[in-house]
Amino acid sequence: MFSVSIFDVTPQEGAQLNEIVREAQHFRDTQRVNNFDEKLDTYIYVNETSPTGYQNYRIVTDEVVDFRARVKGEFIDQVVKQGTYLIYFHPNKKRLVALCRKEDAFKATGIFETRFPMQLEKHRFNILGIIAESSDVRGARFDVKIETVTGVSLKGSNIDGTQYYSNMLQSGQLTGVVVTYDHGDKTVTLRVSVDGTLLFYSNLSEYESLDFIDMLYDI
Repeated sequence: MFSVSIFDVTPQEGAQLNEIVREAQHFRDTQRVNNFDEKLDTYIYVNETSPTGYQNYRIVTDEVVDFRARVKGEFIDQVVKQGTYLIYFHPNKKRLVALCRKEDAFKATGIFETRFPMQLEKHRFNILGIIAESSDVRGARFDVKIETVTGVSLKGSNIDGTQYYSNMLQSGQLTGVVVTYDHGDKTVTLRVSVDGTLLFYSNLSEYESLDFIDMLYDI
């Protein structure tokens, strides 16, 4: 099981997305931590490009975390830890994919948005279209499970044609949908939340997950 967040990229005026982060980058900032000026390093490593044009980046960054502890008899309120994040960026599709937890995705993509001439907005998939397509068994082959804020779930086929489904949408209770797709030679089960976060329950390679995300964009 792994989480994925996708961001739509808007370049700043005059910026060329295919020129962004073509070589490894290193940034250093200074921040006051426990009455000491800590030097915080961020490294962006450029790796391979996927067959469909996604450039892979590995981000290694120092992060200040609030943490009450005692070191050599003295109490401290913060520590510096090193975080590592994996993202894929497609300059032509103007898409950035963070393969990490939702809270970490904003950390990783925030580094790109701060350091490079772009603005990012988390993509929200057409969840109603996914439900309709899956319920109609055009893109999915198994039951669809809808989740709500009240913890009530609705599972089965043709669920988007029920009165309960209509009432749920009108009251704003929908939080996500779990659906299973036949995709290529694999069966893929995932959760799509209303905020756009994907949670894959199936074992996919990174490239396979990118292909699947491209498919969801077309719904």
